[in-house]
Amino acid sequence: MTTAPIEKLEDFVSEILGRTTSATRLVSYRGHGNSAFKLQPSIFRTAVNRENEHILLRELVAAHPEDFSADTSALELLVRMQHYSLPTRVLDVSLNPLVALYFACEPTKKRVPAIRAGKRVLRSVEAEGEVVILSVSKRRVRYFDSDTVSILANLARLRWDLQKKIDTGLEQEEFNKSLPIRRLVHFIRQESSGFEFGIEPSDLDDVLMVKPKQNNKRILAQSGAFFVFGLTEELEDPNALGVKIDRITIAAAAKKDIRDQLDKLAINEKTLFPEIERAARYIAGTLTTPVSASKLI
Repeated sequence: MTTAPIEKLEDFVSEILGRTTSATRLVSYRGHGNSAFKLQPSIFRTAVNRENEHILLRELVAAHPEDFSADTSALELLVRMQHYSLPTRVLDVSLNPLVALYFACEPTKKRVPAIRAGKRVLRSVEAEGEVVILSVSKRRVRYFDSDTVSILANLARLRWDLQKKIDTGLEQEEFNKSLPIRRLVHFIRQESSGFEFGIEPSDLDDVLMVKPKQNNKRILAQSGAFFVFGLTEELEDPNALGVKIDRITIAAAAKKDIRDQLDKLAINEKTLFPEIERAARYIAGTLTTPVSASKLI
């Protein structure tokens, strides 16, 4: 892979096409408007969100039950909440590298040191973007109905004080007798009555790639998939938890031009966000000059 930041769409495509592939691994992509951003789900980015995760989940469902009436599992709840911008323990990725590139080219400012009138100050400049390439063994990919996925997703329902008491260093029998795990199993059985009591402690430290149900317009539009996090709060280089991580930097000055190029390929706000308000915003943004009445007849 090149080390110089990408400045053109064709250079990015060449970079992706030049990568070797493996029939035993699944590759996904995530775009960051700032290359300094971490591979960390939004729920873990602030203490107040992390410690009130179970309340955030219940409050949104209580306020808008009709929007969640078709969701039968904790994973489905988290996926829908993620798309409503509520902090969750899932990290969304795309199986389409151009979708990730679109998000990597989002305008995002960073603060850098500068000298102004002889004084040291901070000024805002456009940040370099980044496409993160995440490769996992297909044996570690799970589907929406996986028991292990259910275990990790249902941690979102567990109170913070109980999450803190989980000790994955215990022997399995003692681990499963502990109060936090018994409570966790209670939540799991609410969505899967056939779940057998007996959680492997190491499962809760895992991060799994999940292929969700394709029952969400945005998931379809963005070729979406997810990483679901247990007690681990961040994926870190190198090869964290069986996930091979590579990165492609996008030049800050090239972001707008690349987005304009992606628009010509129908990778834009209207196609990636099929909700009517996003389509309306995109359409309004494409208007530059008034259209004469004669052209509308």
